[in-house]
Amino acid sequence: MNDDDQHAADDCPKCRDREARIVELERKLARFEAWSSARESYDDYYEDVALPRLKLQALRVIDHGWGVDWALRPSPHRRFWMDQEPWSYQCLPMVAANQWGWQILCPAEVAVEWNGSTDPSGLSIQVDPRFHPAISSRFGQGIVTFSPPWLFRTPPGWDLYVKGPSNRWKANCAPLEGLIETWWLNYTFTLNWKLIEPGRVVFSKGESLAQLIPVPHATFRAATASEAPIVAADPGAAAELMRWLDERRRIEHNEVHTHRMYLKAEGIDDHIKRVNVPRVHSFLSNNDNVKQDDESSA
Repeated sequence: MNDDDQHAADDCPKCRDREARIVELERKLARFEAWSSARESYDDYYEDVALPRLKLQALRVIDHGWGVDWALRPSPHRRFWMDQEPWSYQCLPMVAANQWGWQILCPAEVAVEWNGSTDPSGLSIQVDPRFHPAISSRFGQGIVTFSPPWLFRTPPGWDLYVKGPSNRWKANCAPLEGLIETWWLNYTFTLNWKLIEPGRVVFSKGESLAQLIPVPHATFRAATASEAPIVAADPGAAAELMRWLDERRRIEHNEVHTHRMYLKAEGIDDHIKRVNVPRVHSFLSNNDNVKQDDESSA
């Protein structure tokens, strides 16, 4: 960098702020490396440092124009297609996945049509004109982009896995997924859905566009994985699996053959029966009437 460039950087508040943040991040990294190098393994680090309590902050950037009528809610346990087959709610892993995290709801009805072109102009969008800055064809490839009006914050140690709503789908349209380091990132992110084939897709007002799932930043740090014969690695689990298979074969021809294997977990401490995701407290009245109970209308 020459003297002129240095002077320009010194006069730029954004540049000074970015440099200060880089210095701070480098300081934190050096502290972690010093901490870990003084121990024999990362296991010591995990034993000494507790993951901070999760606190999600949705910092609203704009509350007028294209920023109105967006909403956040705890992800509901119900899904419309599951309501048609109520026995599906006996699958607790699926119901828990339905509820895990928060959803971002669409602020208006949006109709998109793709002609198959890879150019951004190949996707046309029909929506209330005030939402044009936030709902657009930005990347091409039949991708519609939604820009929510929040900057999300999590404590150090927590990221947000941003994905489509669990166990819910749209015909001819698939959500793209991403992992966001919300503990430091000072930028907003977008939600993107890709049309699979040329055609028309409609997003309803109040429809869930994304599910925000908190995940530990260090999930795979010092992780291990192995594969082994179950009989050799865990004979007890092997025996229990065989008993379960025998029971499943016994009831497979019954009219209702859902195996209620999770009844045995009722005596296990902290077994997940229902996920208590806190509601996002809003200071804006336009979110107060959002349905919190189910997805039947979406």
